[in-house]
Amino acid sequence: MKVVSKLANMNLTVGRMYREGNRLVITNEGGEGIPTKVYVHPRDVVGALKAFFKSLSAILFILLFPWFYIRGLRDREEKVTPKSMNNPWV
Repeated sequence: MKVVSKLANMNLTVGRMYREGNRLVITNEGGEGIPTKVYVHPRDVVGALKAFFKSLSAILFILLFPWFYIRGLRDREEKVTPKSMNNPWV
């Protein structure tokens, strides 16, 4: 996932999730980029769910996610073929 703001422009991968008190902690320790911890409070989850259910495009994204995922895997496989593996210009 990509985070873009005035303060940061970085990729964030989810490495581990665990509960700490009443918060969910998401880390990318040992992953790509700078080690990061995201603390999610229950109020944040409620706010995200409210925003999700008000957004038709977000609901469609979740419903179509299996298709997006499979298509992404197939596109990645097509890009790495025996011809393109040794040709830096492809």
